[in-house]
Amino acid sequence: MSGVAAQIAQDRAKAAGLGSTKNPVKFADQDFEKLKAECLASKTLFEDPEFPAAPSSMGTNKLGPDSKKAEGLEWKRPKDIKKNPVFIVGGAEREDINQGGLGNCWLLGSIACLTTNKDCLSRVIPADQSFEKDYAGIFHFKFWQYGEWVDVVVDDRLPTKSNKLMFVKSKTSNEFWSALLEKAYAKINGSYEGLVAGFVLESLADFTGGVGELYTTKSAPDNLFGIIQKTLGEKSLVGCTSFPEAKEEGLSTSIVRGHIYAITGAKEVTFGKNNVNLIRVWNPWGHKEWTGAWSDNSDTWNTVDPKIKEELNVKKDEGEFWMAFPDFLKEYQRVEICHLTMSEICCGDDFKWSLTEFSGSWKVGSSSGGNKSLKTFCINPQYRITLEAPDGDNSKECTMIVSLQQKDRRKIKHECAAFLFLAVYVYKVSPSDKIPLGKAFFKDNDYVGFSDFDCMREMSKRFELLPGDYIIVPAIFNATQEADYYLRVFTEKPTKAEETEGDLRIAVCPPMPQTDSVFEIVKDELQKGEFNETEVKDMLDKMFSLNYPDLQPVGLSIKTVRDLIKLMDEDNTKTLSTDEFKKTWLKVEKYWNIFQSADADKSGTLSAADLRDAIMQAGFNFNTTILNAVIQKLAHDDLEMDCNVFFSTIANLETLFNMFDLLKPNEGGSISLSLDEWLLTKLA
Repeated sequence: MSGVAAQIAQDRAKAAGLGSTKNPVKFADQDFEKLKAECLASKTLFEDPEFPAAPSSMGTNKLGPDSKKAEGLEWKRPKDIKKNPVFIVGGAEREDINQGGLGNCWLLGSIACLTTNKDCLSRVIPADQSFEKDYAGIFHFKFWQYGEWVDVVVDDRLPTKSNKLMFVKSKTSNEFWSALLEKAYAKINGSYEGLVAGFVLESLADFTGGVGELYTTKSAPDNLFGIIQKTLGEKSLVGCTSFPEAKEEGLSTSIVRGHIYAITGAKEVTFGKNNVNLIRVWNPWGHKEWTGAWSDNSDTWNTVDPKIKEELNVKKDEGEFWMAFPDFLKEYQRVEICHLTMSEICCGDDFKWSLTEFSGSWKVGSSSGGNKSLKTFCINPQYRITLEAPDGDNSKECTMIVSLQQKDRRKIKHECAAFLFLAVYVYKVSPSDKIPLGKAFFKDNDYVGFSDFDCMREMSKRFELLPGDYIIVPAIFNATQEADYYLRVFTEKPTKAEETEGDLRIAVCPPMPQTDSVFEIVKDELQKGEFNETEVKDMLDKMFSLNYPDLQPVGLSIKTVRDLIKLMDEDNTKTLSTDEFKKTWLKVEKYWNIFQSADADKSGTLSAADLRDAIMQAGFNFNTTILNAVIQKLAHDDLEMDCNVFFSTIANLETLFNMFDLLKPNEGGSISLSLDEWLLTKLA
């Protein structure tokens, strides 16, 4: 319950502006200014209790306390490593960064890309931090996390061996901004070990709030060079990964295999009588460069205009080099682009995309439906979007880019919970289609767009669709897996988008009245005129034994009866009158018919997929978040719901809706209660 309240409070705070670059969320509720002031006042150096200088911050497997890499580890502050440490020397540059003993070149490559965009860099690394003025052993950095910016505090105790930094370090031996940035990023990902192996796109998104797009060179579009050149011109960030040695033959030995690089330039130059496309690549190691055509010492530079040669052919062994684009395609497997034009955070007035965002969860049994081939597919979350107008430039179609991220998987990666395979499906719907889409729709209709399942934190896909109504279905491959997700939808023109069943409402049809002859079996009992819960249960059981013998072996539970009385007791006597009992029977009879209709396999229970249909038949329309809460709270351990639980669920839902209506919600659809009033409604 407290977790639900915390989430509501968080959503309200975000709506009020919390999570922007100017008002970031305080990670782990740590306030940098307050903590620094406390340390200065007490003349102590900050020690971070949330990410301590201890084995827990390193990891549990490859960097666990018993691992070889952890042997001889010491946590030291920069002042204990170098005599005159500095935070940044002359500005943060890509040449500052050298990879250490951690397999996180994906992170180093993205840091190098980040240094090429000073606006984004300044957001990640707040100014006025140093080891001189007001030094207190505390630093902070800002990262984008699933729709909001967070401010992450760290102490400056860094892992070392033999008085040398174990991981990322600067070429300037007394400069420490990159090592502290790495520590802050390890903190939000659970440990240093959580940074082992990854894709450039992941950390680029966290540094910018941008959206990733992945191209494989074997199936790249003909205009890939133009795409790279254009995105670099837009100050977007680009990385690439070389082919593994085992998968391709004839590869250059000067390119590190299976390694992540940053792309820092793309230029078309005149070569003799021809033009050649050149691409500039940077190795985060800071050395090991391409030695083929257009490399630093290549004779091909002598065939171009001397001014171009002087501008481009800068010879120094810093890991950066030029190469012809055809050679690039042979040597590199993937190109990863982080589009900043889709991030209002980094592009200001240049932002042109319309953004809609959602957060949710895949829960086993309630919203984790798996891939399209599974019968549970229909319980996946669904989002409706209306594309109203085509893009400009005489296009008849609408561009829609969907980005789907799985949240916080690195924090549990050391517990063998790697990234899951995820994808999105897009379906065209008409006004006559019943929303949310159920089993029948997915059985009879195919998707109009689909992204292949991929095992990355973020999956993004560009769709070109005609104006109309669509349903987006985010999915993980297996229905037996759970994860939290963050979904973004970008369109060039404003759109209407909502979680399906987004408007909470009820349209319960009253049951058909019946003659008194139906109550013949309890006519004697009805003479009493007022009935407690035991008497109500006995009479309802008799009614069911006569009319629906299938329920007889089960019977109604006393809890179900109490919930029914709560719903039907109009005069608040905690009992039912004869008239109220008759209405209760008609209500329960309707529930039973809905239950039997939804129980397709006649198992005597409803699965999550069955429950969605049953609740809609009962007249309710609400979103997946509420449905998840219903199932998690009321279903049995096997996530199946028997008739008693179903009856109680529907009765409770009707009661809650009725109470809300009685309290007369305002025009905004909300009510206001004092603490006493709220407690009374909850305890009723």
